[in-house]
Amino acid sequence: MEVSMMFVIFIPIAVMMAMMPYVTRKTESFGVTIPEHIYNDQELQKMRKLYAVVTVVFSLIIMVVMWAMKEILLQTIIFTCCLIAYLIGHFLIYLVFHYRMKALKGKRNWEFTKKQVIAVDTEFRKQKLIYSNAWFIIHVLVTAVTTILTYVFYDRIPNRYPTHYDLFGNVTNWTEKSYSAVFELPAVQLFLTVLFVWMNNMIANSKQQLNAGNPEKSIQQNVRFRRRWSLFLMLSSLGIIVLFFFIQLSLVAAVSVKAVMIGGIAIIVLILIGSIGLSMITGQGGSNIKTTSNEENGIIGYDDDHYWKLGIFYFNHNDPSIWVEKRFGSGWTMNFAQPFAWLLLLVILTIPLLISLL
Repeated sequence: MEVSMMFVIFIPIAVMMAMMPYVTRKTESFGVTIPEHIYNDQELQKMRKLYAVVTVVFSLIIMVVMWAMKEILLQTIIFTCCLIAYLIGHFLIYLVFHYRMKALKGKRNWEFTKKQVIAVDTEFRKQKLIYSNAWFIIHVLVTAVTTILTYVFYDRIPNRYPTHYDLFGNVTNWTEKSYSAVFELPAVQLFLTVLFVWMNNMIANSKQQLNAGNPEKSIQQNVRFRRRWSLFLMLSSLGIIVLFFFIQLSLVAAVSVKAVMIGGIAIIVLILIGSIGLSMITGQGGSNIKTTSNEENGIIGYDDDHYWKLGIFYFNHNDPSIWVEKRFGSGWTMNFAQPFAWLLLLVILTIPLLISLL
């Protein structure tokens, strides 16, 4: 596989990073609460553009470095390290704009210009917020077929088979055949299916966040936001489960490893591009969705900046919610003040490790 395939993965990530200020709610800017009518302020527009330019330039520099290191970059671990370094650099760029935004807010005293309230819709949970978990039956069926295929054709699997490849498709690691080894991938499929069902429920049960300036409009946007991400989760997760099926199929049938690798990269790229497109069209919390209600009531939402560390880490002991909307970009994050959130994180990280070890 050529080095250019790495950039096929890297470029969508770079685009996603640059677009983050444009998908964030219009009541938040670089992790700082603002009145919605301030969003189009000329200085804030310049900050978003400057952030996008700086991020793009930083991404181009990283890509040039990666190209210069293309020989050693062919090692997967080196490529992964470069991505991690890029994410750290991006975080530092964000911090510069976050503190600049906090200073601007303090200078202009926006929080004192309008009354602050918390808007809640008591009927919100009664609406259809996600697509039914019954659709994950397809994932279960693919996993079952993978399991049956592995069991029925166990004798066809070589006593020693490849389990890791470099970016050229060359084998870098082998595994001795055993039932625990060959059924590892179906076990991962099952774990991921359970995880995806749980994530779908999380989308429905995450904290309700409405724009107090126009609650009716915000409700419509938030319902569509959740349903769109629920559908995207189902489609993208199915692609991953099907990919694992073909990886397992390559152990018992004449399936090109290179074709499977290209297919895997294609699925990853499609998921990244799809998430970028959905984020831009929908916006965080549905903020970019046009609705029939556009009248503002002259008030703003509650300023809870003190609960957000660095504008992205939520710590609120008084909030029972486990999942809340991100403040920068699109998606959800945890309330790290809740012990159960840490327990969930530990379970999510531990189960795949246990499957691999067993």
